[in-house]
Order: sequence, then structure tokens, then C-alpha cells
Amino acid sequence: MLTCYFIRHGERIDHIDDEWAKTATTPYDPPLTADGHHQARKTGNLIYDLEIEAGSALPYAKDIISQTSYHVVTSPFLRCVQTSDSLFQGFRTRAKSVQWNVAVEPGLSELMNDQYFDEQVPSTIIDQRRAEIKAGEVCRDMQHDARYVEASQSLPVYPENFQDMMARFVSTLDRTGTYFANEMYKEDLCSFGPPRRRVVVFVTHGAGINSLIWATTSKYGRNDADYCCLTRAKLAARRDARPLLDFGTSRISSFIWNVDYRAYNKHLAVL
Repeated sequence: MLTCYFIRHGERIDHIDDEWAKTATTPYDPPLTADGHHQARKTGNLIYDLEIEAGSALPYAKDIISQTSYHVVTSPFLRCVQTSDSLFQGFRTRAKSVQWNVAVEPGLSELMNDQYFDEQVPSTIIDQRRAEIKAGEVCRDMQHDARYVEASQSLPVYPENFQDMMARFVSTLDRTGTYFANEMYKEDLCSFGPPRRRVVVFVTHGAGINSLIWATTSKYGRNDADYCCLTRAKLAARRDARPLLDFGTSRISSFIWNVDYRAYNKHLAVL
């Protein structure tokens, strides 16, 4: 059983401090604010609560947390990697012995258009984030997933239009879903116990959340996806047996998804 959570990053510093970008060495890559970290921790609390609730519906899951493998795939932008870290910290306040694996996924990057950026963001941030994770500078209590195969190896090309961005997210979801579904299948072949669950947490940007909602529901998301809003999608079936299309060429997911939370933000009503 593959369950995915789509999370937008928390509050970014340049949205509350107009002066920050003027002196920043990487003005295109702002970090979180203290409130942004707090939003992410509360969302990690929520993921734990939703996981416990899911376990109550499974007859074999006496301890659903220990019977689940948790993975984070994150945009390489700093605010998303920091959100991933704080999500885990929030989850771990309820389940102290749990381990989350984390990998950088360039396919989850920000919409690379001229409304957000003046020029192409350097792809060096991808390797920089991986190095920071491996060195424990971010996500220090998480395990870097060196086996994960990225859906995309580079940032989108500037300037990116909205339709191309949506197709990028559909392809990223399909390839990531395929990778983890195959990992589950191989693991189940070697196991004599109950089937093991996998949870994949996608940490991305507002436009990305709307695109993932489109990919899983065929309905457009809200244009104002809030910081650290949560969408949950459960993989139901493959549409057909045809191979995945080339990256960025499909606007319809190859999978059927059941979505029961969509850009949910009520857990953040009081910080």
C-alpha cells in the first residue's frame, strides 16, 4: 500500500522581510522563518495522527508506524529541505524511534518562470543540498536515501511555462510512484509477514501542490495553497500496462489515486 502526502513548504523569510534579498548571497533560495519551521512541525504532528488513524482500519497493523517505511522526496530549494527536516521533527515527537529517509528530487522544483526569477537558477543547488544532507547540516536526524532514482536530474529550464510545469509534476509523480511501488513489490517477495506499507512525503512549492492535486484528481487546486497545507493521495491502481511517456510530455497520471485530504490547513489555525 503506497500513501503519499503532498506538503507545501513553510513560511519563507523574503515574504516577511523585504530587506532580506538585498544582502543575501542566494536571493533566489530563501530559508524558512521561525514560524515556517513551526508550521512544518505541526504538520509532522498531523501526519502522525493521520497515520495512527489509518492503522486503526488495517486488521494486521497493531503498530502501523513500525510496519511502515517513511520516505521524503523534496525540492532542492532550501525552504523545502528545511521543511522536510521540521516535518520529521514534528512526527518524531510522537514516535521517537521512527526513521525517515530523505532524497532530493529536482522534479519537485519551483515553477521556473519570469514572475519568480530573473534568470535560470543554477543547478548546483541540487548537489549542494545533497551534500548538506549527507553532512548532517540539514535533515541531520534523517537518513539520506542514496538508492532513490530521481525522476529528473536537473532543474527546469528557464523560462518555464505553466503547462510544462504541470506536465513535469505529473511525470515526477508517476516516476516516483513507480519507483516506490516496485520497491514495495520486491520487499514483499522477500517477506513472510504482512505486507509492509510505504509512505512518501513530497515537499514542494505552491504551484507544485496545485499540479499534484491536478495529477491525482484531474481537478485544479486552489491558487492560494497555504504554507504547509497537506494533501493525501493513496495509490489505487495503474491505468494500463503501457510504459511511462517521456518525462514532461504527459498531463494525465498513469495511476488512479484516491484523495481524501486536499490542501488541508485547519491544523495551522492556531500556531
